[in-house]
Amino acid sequence: MSLAIIGFYHGNRSEHFKRIAEVSQIFDGANFSPDGIFSLFSGDEKKYFENFKNIRQAYDDVFVIKCSRNKFDEETAESLYGAETGGTCVFADEDKAAEAAGEFIKTLNEKYGVKYGKSVFKVFGVAEEKLSEVAETLSKNGVKILISGKNLDYKAEIVYDDKSTKMDFDEVQKKFVGALKDRIYATEDMSLAETLVRLLKLRGRKFSCAESFTGGSVAAEIVSVSGASEVFYEGIVAYNERAKEERLGVDEKSIETRKPVSAQVAGEMVEGLIAGGKAEVAVSTTGIAGPNSDDSGFPVGLCYIGLAVDGDIKVFKYVFDGDRRDVIEKGTKTALFSAIAALKNI
Repeated sequence: MSLAIIGFYHGNRSEHFKRIAEVSQIFDGANFSPDGIFSLFSGDEKKYFENFKNIRQAYDDVFVIKCSRNKFDEETAESLYGAETGGTCVFADEDKAAEAAGEFIKTLNEKYGVKYGKSVFKVFGVAEEKLSEVAETLSKNGVKILISGKNLDYKAEIVYDDKSTKMDFDEVQKKFVGALKDRIYATEDMSLAETLVRLLKLRGRKFSCAESFTGGSVAAEIVSVSGASEVFYEGIVAYNERAKEERLGVDEKSIETRKPVSAQVAGEMVEGLIAGGKAEVAVSTTGIAGPNSDDSGFPVGLCYIGLAVDGDIKVFKYVFDGDRRDVIEKGTKTALFSAIAALKNI
């Protein structure tokens, strides 16, 4: 079999290419990797009909992403060229392309009698380039590793079909786990927050967080999980220096001498959280999200994350890149992952 994706565009090519990449990844995930991907301008009707004809004749199956700004007459196209080429062709509106691709895969599975499966791993804190390199190196004999995600948090899908041997699949999976080790936080498609809530329930611990530069994002992630009320005690956004002192007991001298963005302050913030004995696991965040630094002169992206587990307090230093939104997201996810990693070792 041979599969082609056609994407018609008229205007914003950036969104157009992003949509084609998304659809291509969906087909990859089902082990129907496209043999050809075509990006065609929809402004010239005669030309794009001719292009459609040539592609339709060259490939067994074709998936077409239509352009909303230019009506593509699929009935005319198929009546002219479909009968002479055979195969299967599907036309999808651009805003529903991903959904249509999923449905088309079902058709292809029935058509070719292909059975496939996959295993899922959630990975955190590995550079995307390194993760992609690992995936490319380990993929073999019809077993593929597909990577998706951003800002340190990724999903790896190890996909195999009925032409792959169990030995090949097991080997790829074993090597992948060995290469990532403690950076794998889940073996199913779960978020960091879902994983943390599950672990807290399993370990019988309560959780609290004190946030500065993340502005409540850690707490928001936790409460988005059903059943979080069983394990989440409190979340405090102590953005102002005085709030850190009054709500968390941070020493004024620590802020004056070490600055608010410091390991000392992050440690005192998390210590204040567990002082009342209501939560056994806690995290704190203090940092500079940007786009500008504060009067400390510290670089944008610098942050400290405090972690307390059963009375043991640690502080970790990070420097995240990206814009303000990226820095906050990376800090939020890193705080969640820090708690997960600690709970796994209890």
